[in-house]
Amino acid sequence: MQEAIRLRELEAECRQRALSEPDKKWYWLAQAAKYQVQANQKLAFHSEETNAPDSPEIKLAQWSHVRDERRLMEPLPDGRRPPW
Repeated sequence: MQEAIRLRELEAECRQRALSEPDKKWYWLAQAAKYQVQANQKLAFHSEETNAPDSPEIKLAQWSHVRDERRLMEPLPDGRRPPW
């Protein structure tokens, strides 16, 4: 969490430098964007860690042995149906 705070501080510093150094404005804005993305990633990762249960529940998929009607295709131009 402290690392995300530090990244936000670096982002703010870069934005301030973009204002004070107009000739390098785009460089500092790009640096600020980089720190912003890194901070967002740290916060998202931290959020996933704190919200993860100790023993994850695993749900197994139930596969039916019947034909899936959603996959039926329209008849071929000559009227035949595909073999599957």
